[in-house]
Amino acid sequence: MKIEIADKGARPIPTLASIAERVGVSVNTVSRALRAPNTVRIELRHQINAAMEELNYVPNRLAGGLSGARSDIVGVVVTSLYYSEFASIVDTLQSALLEHDLQVMLANTRYNETQELRFVRSILSWRPAAVAIIGVDHPPKVVELLRASGAPVIEMWDIGGEVIDTAVGFDHTRVGAAQAEHLIAQGYRHLAFVGSVRDNDKRAQKRLRGLETAAAAAGLPPVIRHTIAEGGSPELGERLAIELLQQHSGIDAIACNSDAVAFGVLRALRNRGRRVPEDIGVIGFGDSEAASCVTPSLTTIRPDRERIGRLTADAIIARINGAKPRTTVVDWKLVMRKSTRRQP
Repeated sequence: MKIEIADKGARPIPTLASIAERVGVSVNTVSRALRAPNTVRIELRHQINAAMEELNYVPNRLAGGLSGARSDIVGVVVTSLYYSEFASIVDTLQSALLEHDLQVMLANTRYNETQELRFVRSILSWRPAAVAIIGVDHPPKVVELLRASGAPVIEMWDIGGEVIDTAVGFDHTRVGAAQAEHLIAQGYRHLAFVGSVRDNDKRAQKRLRGLETAAAAAGLPPVIRHTIAEGGSPELGERLAIELLQQHSGIDAIACNSDAVAFGVLRALRNRGRRVPEDIGVIGFGDSEAASCVTPSLTTIRPDRERIGRLTADAIIARINGAKPRTTVVDWKLVMRKSTRRQP
């Protein structure tokens, strides 16, 4: 499914001359402030830095003769490489871009907004042919820089929000609702959400909202949240599940923000004699390779990572060649396994 959105148009890219005009100094003075800051008095450097910030100026790392050109680099910004959540997207994207002689420059923000801004600035200084970035929720300054860069921007993995330019992904709120609907259909009534939910992990927050909304619409009690703002892992899942059961013994279903967390939840339930799926159902997100191998096998959501990678590459090439921005919705699948399949 493809939905065309209006082309926001390219904004004028700020230059040394526009910085110099804003501050009221020569271009050479601005250039010296960048190349040899100790040769410019500190008060004037502050004025120049403030002007660069206001105008979203990014230094150009390309050689002087190429100052008006684009490089063959595509900046790819992900929020995590932990448990290879986005590895197959990047791998597929890189392979497809190499066919067009484009190189990937990868940055991992670790869900840190300060790091995201820093990496985006650094990537843009290389005048990339395009930028591919995870999610549609970014710090305002990152959005300003990307819009002002003049480079095609493809947001991956999520489409649930305002898009800068082009997006390839799926609706995470709908995924959360599907998790709830599946658990309800299997006869579970007291739902909990467990896992790693950091302030900058907007996708996990959307899935949680979808789960809660669907449970409320079905007349169920409020979903019990038990989350923490740290990296997800089986160890974290086990710890959170133990704490959850101590505080809410009546829970009969647990939705996890990732498969890695779900593996730990399954271990905690097994060690405490809670039968899965008879006593408690467990559903994950991601469909990692181990999801079908654990006991019981894990019901989970399978995003089509490889397709997102291929379509992102297609979108990059299309935008470079002048195509209009658009949003492409990629299908996902709920894979039912033993962790929620109650016997009739």
